[in-house]
Amino acid sequence: MRDIEVTEVRIKLAAEDDEKLLGYCSVTLNNAFVIKDLKIIQGDGSPFIAMPSRKITDKCPRCSGKNHLRAKFCNECGSKLDPQRAETDQRGRAKLHFDLVHPIKPDVREYVHRKIVEAYQAELARGQVAAPHRDGEDL
Repeated sequence: MRDIEVTEVRIKLAAEDDEKLLGYCSVTLNNAFVIKDLKIIQGDGSPFIAMPSRKITDKCPRCSGKNHLRAKFCNECGSKLDPQRAETDQRGRAKLHFDLVHPIKPDVREYVHRKIVEAYQAELARGQVAAPHRDGEDL
């Protein structure tokens, strides 16, 4: 079934002022391979895991300088760039990033997701136990 075992998950909780970003994590697979900078993001009903990604760039048609897809003007020559040059997904949204690492098999994706969410919930519980409670202060 699955040749991948999550042997360690390290969680770093995000600052409380961010509504969507819950934290970051690194995952160790088979005590041999580490994936860093996964994001734990609050979805509509439950957290989801965003894999490490990089901004997609393209080249200026005038000077061939590299620019990220949200750039309105070239970083090198200053010429105006086409605002509709990014590929779109099924919903019509511009694809601005691509995953550097991602599971291919659905069962591996679900397994890694479950392990990260379990570690996140354990870290939350650990933080609540460690936080001192002062008399008269609401939780």
